[in-house]
Amino acid sequence: MRSLSLVCLLGLLAACAPPSAHGDSALDDDGAGASQNQGGSNDGGSTSNQGGSPNGFGTGGDGGSTSNTMECASEAIEAELAPLTMFITFDKSGSMDDNGKWTNATTALKTFFGDPGAAELEVALRFFPEGQCNENSCDVGACATPNVNVGALTVDAAPTDAQEAALIAAIDSQDPNGATPISAALEGAIDWSTAYLQSNPMHKVVVILVTDGEPNGCDENIGAISNIAASGLLDEVVTYTVGLAGSNEGQLQNIATAGGGAAFFVGNGNTEDELLAALQAIRGEQLACEITIPEPTEGDFNPDLVNVTFTPGGGGAEQTFGKVNDEASCGSSGGWYYDDNANPTMIILCPSTCEAVQGDGDGKIEVVLGCETIPA
Repeated sequence: MRSLSLVCLLGLLAACAPPSAHGDSALDDDGAGASQNQGGSNDGGSTSNQGGSPNGFGTGGDGGSTSNTMECASEAIEAELAPLTMFITFDKSGSMDDNGKWTNATTALKTFFGDPGAAELEVALRFFPEGQCNENSCDVGACATPNVNVGALTVDAAPTDAQEAALIAAIDSQDPNGATPISAALEGAIDWSTAYLQSNPMHKVVVILVTDGEPNGCDENIGAISNIAASGLLDEVVTYTVGLAGSNEGQLQNIATAGGGAAFFVGNGNTEDELLAALQAIRGEQLACEITIPEPTEGDFNPDLVNVTFTPGGGGAEQTFGKVNDEASCGSSGGWYYDDNANPTMIILCPSTCEAVQGDGDGKIEVVLGCETIPA
């Protein structure tokens, strides 16, 4: 995943808000009611245009330089948007040799791994059936052991990108054969992903099941397989399914729905391009626009004194993203919200804001603590 520079500016929290900002201008629960004076001081000092425009995307009136919120800062901490980790469990059963599916699908995988837009995306890859992860042994532990262990992709091409090179080598070492032990493959993927997330709680982890068939071997009951995906979701691991020609769309939809993800289906007509598009769609949907709120080193955290600004790469005026109450309140103008308004630990960017930020690899996000929150 491409990361953005993030600077969390931690202020002496009690000192930053304007003297008039804590009376009748306090924010109510839905973020409304901000004081008209919150951008200015009462002592004739310069006006902060922290909010800028009514929708919270405005910039300072000084040509785009940092607004007076920066005067509240006492330290700067660098961080990043939460990394995204994919565990791809990939069907190499005998039927994948039909109609060029194996060649087209593996070519799509290689293209996906080599895309500069996948830089910093973490990938682990497992084939099934392979080794003891097969329709006879049904060894979940083997299915939970990647053929290529997790690692981050880079903007460089293989072989300079060692992870990409390892993934390509693993693909080239495989040939289609065997049945389709989906239950063992999925359970292994979920087990690996759950353990990885426990060790890396600030990551987002997703499982991608790619298959061209129905369960054949091990537990073939779709309800039971869907429950495996549901158990992963309880541990915040999301499951996606990608069905190639020959798969059962209803079954894969049930699995993906239970796992909190989505199902994608690829026909024989353009397998390579369609599979690549599906993988890219999953990456785009799951790129984590989440920012962990750091513990202030001085004073107590006040959730009403937080702002999020963004400076586009290559120059451009700083923008302030307004706060909304929750994801349902985002709307087309975007903004940000807390994961839990009562006990916030994460700042989450609204979908439209997330998309804009992700589209600017040189942009900079700043989270300013200590100055009154600007609503969207």
